[in-house]
Amino acid sequence: MNREQVAKLIEQHNIAVVKVGAADMDGVLRGKRVLADEFLESTLDHGTAQCDVIFGWDIAEAIMGGIKFTGWHTGFPDIVAKPDLNTFRLVPWEGRCALVLCDYYTEHGDPVNIAPRQVLRRVVERAAKHGYIAQFAAELELRLFREDQYSLRQKRFADDLVPLGPGFNCYSLHRASADEFLLGKIRDSLNAHGVPVEGYNREHGPGMYEINIRYTEALEAADRTLLLKTTVKEIANSLGLTASFMAKWHHDQDGSSGHTHQSLRKGGRNVFFDRRAPHHMSTTMRHYLGGLLATIREFAPLFAPTINSYKRYVPGTWAPTTATWGFENRTAGVRVIAPRESATRLEFRIPGADLNPYLAFAACLAGGLHGIEHKIEPPEETKGSAYDLPMGNVPRVPSTLEEATELLAQSELAREYFGAEFVEHFVATRRWEVAQYQRIVGDWERERYLEMV
Repeated sequence: MNREQVAKLIEQHNIAVVKVGAADMDGVLRGKRVLADEFLESTLDHGTAQCDVIFGWDIAEAIMGGIKFTGWHTGFPDIVAKPDLNTFRLVPWEGRCALVLCDYYTEHGDPVNIAPRQVLRRVVERAAKHGYIAQFAAELELRLFREDQYSLRQKRFADDLVPLGPGFNCYSLHRASADEFLLGKIRDSLNAHGVPVEGYNREHGPGMYEINIRYTEALEAADRTLLLKTTVKEIANSLGLTASFMAKWHHDQDGSSGHTHQSLRKGGRNVFFDRRAPHHMSTTMRHYLGGLLATIREFAPLFAPTINSYKRYVPGTWAPTTATWGFENRTAGVRVIAPRESATRLEFRIPGADLNPYLAFAACLAGGLHGIEHKIEPPEETKGSAYDLPMGNVPRVPSTLEEATELLAQSELAREYFGAEFVEHFVATRRWEVAQYQRIVGDWERERYLEMV
């Protein structure tokens, strides 16, 4: 869209306010509401000031120590949020409201290199130098609860939360029909919001759903994924309910995945597809797969960013635990899907629904490009259960955020693709997250040790 089209849309729909924002390090959409007149007169062309604290606090909004970009030592100055008009869209469930996503710049007009959207943009540009257009889509699983902001806190986010519906009922159509008062509204809202839904279904857990959105170019796909999570949360909140994309909400239940589908196009065709090759896997696809698998361990915090992310990796719970691949194999880290050219792709099954889409997509694409640039062949295909592979025979997903963060800290490849400034900043934020967790004494420890030791 251009300036004139945006102005016309604001006038036609009598827009009163525009939500202006972008993702922080944890993939939370943060920003401001700007009145429509101010947006047209100033923000549209010049951006709006945003305190850089959004990159200086953690997901609980505690100020982090140990980072250079911002903090008490800098005084928390402003950065500039400049709208990307290609992302401008109506917010149909909020009357007279629109939304636009932004890129961040310094006061001197330089891109803020640590901003997640900027990190993905740099990797996309590297792919473009090879002539590739990266296409992505996320399918996210989530939990829905009959709880509001107050009841969650009264129950201390504990085991007695009431799910949207009882029982597992995976793929059950008649059980899912009982949830259409919410899921139908989510579906219609996403479609009207420019986040096209391909389908959705009950998943393997009480109140658990999966939503699939249509693939598109990588940056737009990340935007759509961010907006999917935000939209679902807003619609649920409006009905007094809660949606969670936490990777593993309960130790006795399966986690919520963030499967990431990806392919490359060049010259108008899907270069992952080769009709004559085994499984239709082209040489380009094999090398991309080889690089994706080779970088899983050192890039892990970019697609598994929280303490909780690593509690999802339990054998036999549909969450892969190894850097493996297989043709139509849902136990492997990467599932190859190649029925025809238009649908040939890799499904990266390791990320959880807690992913920051910009960083997860950047990690996938960087790994794939590394594989193409260095002609990395993937290991032997895994047939049967990847959970049964002997320990030590294949690389494992890191077991904790602490382990994964230190691997990222040592990665020269990460610095090459994402920039040293970003890597240094992101590593500091993950070390902070680990430190906050390590100092907490939880219910499990009290129940296990208080009386007996």
